Amino acid sequence: MHKIMKLLMKIFLIIVVLAGVYSCEDPLKEIVYFELTEDLAFGTQEDALAAINSIYEPLIAVTNRDIFYLNDIASDGGYRANENAEILNFNKLNESQDVVWSWEGYYTIISRANIAIPNIEKIEVEKFYAKDVTITDQVIEEAKALKARYLAEAHFLRAWAYYQLTDIFYKVPLNLTFEKEARNIPLSSIEDIEAQIISDLLEAEKSLPETYPTNNDAGRATIGAAQGMLCRVYMRAAGRMRLSGNGDANTNWQKALTYANKVLALESKGVYVLQKRVWDIFNPDLEATKYNKELIFAVRSNPNSNFGTSDIGMNFTPWNYDMGWNLINIPLSAAWQMDMQNDERFTKLVVSAFKDVYEPTRINYVMPPSIEKVGTLYKETPNPANPAKPFITKELDAVYTKKYKYQRTGTYNYHTGNNMPVLRLADIILCKAEILNELNSPTQESIDLINRIRQRAFQSSTFNLNLADYPSKEKLREAICDERFLEFNSEGMRRPDLIRMGLWKDRMDKYITTKKLQTEWEERNLGAPDLSDKWKVYPRDLTENDKRRYFPIPKKETDINPELLKHLDDFKN
Repeated sequence: MHKIMKLLMKIFLIIVVLAGVYSCEDPLKEIVYFELTEDLAFGTQEDALAAINSIYEPLIAVTNRDIFYLNDIASDGGYRANENAEILNFNKLNESQDVVWSWEGYYTIISRANIAIPNIEKIEVEKFYAKDVTITDQVIEEAKALKARYLAEAHFLRAWAYYQLTDIFYKVPLNLTFEKEARNIPLSSIEDIEAQIISDLLEAEKSLPETYPTNNDAGRATIGAAQGMLCRVYMRAAGRMRLSGNGDANTNWQKALTYANKVLALESKGVYVLQKRVWDIFNPDLEATKYNKELIFAVRSNPNSNFGTSDIGMNFTPWNYDMGWNLINIPLSAAWQMDMQNDERFTKLVVSAFKDVYEPTRINYVMPPSIEKVGTLYKETPNPANPAKPFITKELDAVYTKKYKYQRTGTYNYHTGNNMPVLRLADIILCKAEILNELNSPTQESIDLINRIRQRAFQSSTFNLNLADYPSKEKLREAICDERFLEFNSEGMRRPDLIRMGLWKDRMDKYITTKKLQTEWEERNLGAPDLSDKWKVYPRDLTENDKRRYFPIPKKETDINPELLKHLDDFKN
């Protein structure tokens, strides 16, 4: 075992030195680690920082594409034709590369945290003193605080990774040591995993700062991020208890409210600020936007670096719009739910019409404005200047988010400067509205919280919700669910939201029904060709307790440990 640990340490620290993505007090030194023993692997503050930075490194990979495939496309809020996640093809998803990458990415975060935590704990506080400084009580306290912060970051990231894994797979192996691989240990209960997530987040909350002194540390965990994730995990547990009828859901709703209020108290202090307009959250062209205070936790990307950059901006728009890869779309059925004239979440954040980047004077793409118009927009008109190339209008079968705007069309430089929001203030505001509704049924306070988000979206109070229109907890829950789609579409949140709110089957059934109706209108408008394969690929036997709400653990893992096949035994189908 000792030889194995030495080898793991050597490999880990070589990775650590190469993986200094997130800057901190000083750039990482290019130390070459050879022949390290367990005792020498972690000896300095620089070693501790390198270890913590390495835990952040996989975040770009798991949030670049996979989080959207698994949480948006596998819902009513995302679309990619014939993707196994889109059509809930459970039997093939266990070999999906996105599922495999997610499993491996989150467990990489966990394994690196498992190595870092016990070894940083062993480093003497003296190693965290600033160089060439006179030792005083203040210096000692600052060193203790720095060591504690590093450990808090590791605890936060391990908790976040387990939260994501359980959102995707439900039950997974719970591994807190680097002496064992996850594939060699059994599944843990969702309750035990959530208890560990909460324990890690509470540990993180003790020592994380409210903010960092410079933008060089943007993307590092903060106390608000830990509190926001505590709110989320208690909400998820409460939602599960409400649906199953097992356990005291109200206790968890109350705990979730406590942490929502803690985050909103930071807003009162100016730590977080709800941006004035939705585009102010995402605009990658302005430095102020990149570091805006609505972002509580985000995966940051530096477009001026050759390491640690992300091509996230390429995933969401088609090649003939901005040379994007057209991998993740918003379905027409979702776009039709938006106010296309007044809501800036559509007018500023959705691409619904555009000119072809190659022939902008001749070819135009347009979204059908309603389901009845599907199949009617394609047309050609004469081009007097060049009869061989008529003017063409083409119909879009999906629309595209601009939340991750690609800035470098035509350059073939895919290093983009887009943030991937993991947790933002608007989320916590709507979380509090949801929590209060679950505890107290509809109240004006819940309505006012929702209207904070709507007034920003519409730049007006004209479209505010009214309490009188929501006579029951269920009605307001549905309204909050719809508002969350409008606000957080294409942010990797939709499927978990539907599960927590008990609306997964309802919204998926409606989505699949709309796909069928959309196809029928297209057949009618195009002269009745048989297009039924477009909707027959979707399942029509969903249940309230359906295991297809989650994903199968990758086959490469279950082949090694068949016990993992039982991770969804709590559910049907």
